[in-house]
Amino acid sequence: MPILGSGLSLLIAARSLEAFAVGCALGAAILSIPSILTEAALSRFVLKDDLLFYLRRCIALSLVVNCVWVAFIVTGSVLSPPILTFPSKPFLLGMMCSFSLRIFGVLTLSDRNLSRKVIGSIAQPVACLAVAFPILKIPLADTAFALTLTALISSTLTCSLLAHIKQRGKKALGIPTLRLFRSFLLVFLDMKNEPLEMHLEKLGITEDVKVIVLTFRRTRDFTTKATIVVPSFHPGPFLNVGSSVLPMLIQNMVENETKAVAMVPHGVSGHENNVASQAENRKIIELTRRLLSDGKDAQTSTEMILSSHGTAGATCQIFGGCGLITLTTSPKDMEDIPAEVSSYLHQDLRELEELALVDSHNCIDELSPMMPQDTHDLIASGKDALQLALGRKQETFRAGAGKVPLNEFSLDQGIGPGGIAAVVVNTKGENFAYITIDGNNMKKGLRERILETAKNLGVTEAEVMTTDSHMVSGRISSRLGYHPVGEAVDNNVLLSRVGLAIQDAIDNLEDSTVAWNSGTVSVKTLGRETFEKLTLLIHGMTRIVAWCVIALITIPVLLGAIFLR
Repeated sequence: MPILGSGLSLLIAARSLEAFAVGCALGAAILSIPSILTEAALSRFVLKDDLLFYLRRCIALSLVVNCVWVAFIVTGSVLSPPILTFPSKPFLLGMMCSFSLRIFGVLTLSDRNLSRKVIGSIAQPVACLAVAFPILKIPLADTAFALTLTALISSTLTCSLLAHIKQRGKKALGIPTLRLFRSFLLVFLDMKNEPLEMHLEKLGITEDVKVIVLTFRRTRDFTTKATIVVPSFHPGPFLNVGSSVLPMLIQNMVENETKAVAMVPHGVSGHENNVASQAENRKIIELTRRLLSDGKDAQTSTEMILSSHGTAGATCQIFGGCGLITLTTSPKDMEDIPAEVSSYLHQDLRELEELALVDSHNCIDELSPMMPQDTHDLIASGKDALQLALGRKQETFRAGAGKVPLNEFSLDQGIGPGGIAAVVVNTKGENFAYITIDGNNMKKGLRERILETAKNLGVTEAEVMTTDSHMVSGRISSRLGYHPVGEAVDNNVLLSRVGLAIQDAIDNLEDSTVAWNSGTVSVKTLGRETFEKLTLLIHGMTRIVAWCVIALITIPVLLGAIFLR
């Protein structure tokens, strides 16, 4: 790009193919070759072992700043009379802008000491100017002025910004904020989660995470047919950090252990319940593994009972002494259900020994918080469904399960690797289905289409849930930061795959029992206060950095435009 841009600048200025060739040669000699050689030396000797500034990233930085540099040269060529060399003033103004951005990038992102950062900041533009000076005959005084002015302004602004961020971060979280910022970048740029998770563990608080497991087994030989795991952690915060990947890890572990279908729907929890690291994740996985090997057997169940109040709806089905409740506000937008809903629904269990609560997380169009009225309606719906189910007689049941992968879709499209899992319970001659899709929330209206698909296949009542996997979050630039299930994929294909999973489950219905078990484990989570502080700090830092970058670009260039000849 810098080579072609250089050629374009002289093509515009001189209007000849010869000028284009000369421009390309100058771009290679002045910008590209010195930059590549300098970055190779920097990454090998000066910025060695810097997690962010390895060779490829150093060359990428040069490419970006050189493109900015060339943009000024092209603009200058448009405004200049026909010439066969770069116009001097636009060349120096471009250098000032690109040099300023480079200083900001290296001083902010590198974890090397100050002297190495300084060398890393100035080496590339100085190398380019060293070649350009004798070739282009740039005035020495103007070159020295431009370099000095840019270095003073950019380093002063950047150091002031870093000092402000450090002070603000220390006050809010008590940790080195720049290290935290760099660790965020490592996740987004290189998918390296360990440095960030080390910070999250230090910031986190110890909380108990509860896991409830319902294992459906064939009566005649006790072979596992399906497992529903309902956890109380939150699968966040994003990408591969913390518990974002935990639903998939649990599903994989359970399927490997049982050789049967597993689903991990979203339990009632919020971002304060994000697990801090992979080490903490393993504690929850091991707890789930232990819960698979034991439990209280139930040979009977009620039918699935539905209830709705206001904006909310609930289903409840009881297996022996364990109740399974799903909650939704679809077709109204829903985000994470508040923990108080769980507290209220656990107040009057009567003869029940355990209650698994699922946040179906299955409808979103716009990001909006759960309103008090929504919470009230969820509690009312859940209580009503529970009380109605408690009044029903339990009978023997049959169970079937199906799983369909969604390999044609990707994480960027909002679909996780867990695909679609379906469990169908037949009791009193009616089919009741639980369908889980690996993703974060669901496109508005899709749930209702899936339920219609289930009814067309002979299912009396059903609920469709998502895992709330945050593996899909933080990958795209959008209003939500991710695609809900169904937003970026062919819905007809998705519906056909759901139908296959349900039909498979119906086709292998067999007399079954269910073993339910629950347990808790203490792990490090972000906690509400830390999560709120971290979110506010990142948001504030982003705004400050954006304004600082604007100042870094405009101030040196404006002063250069005024004082350079």
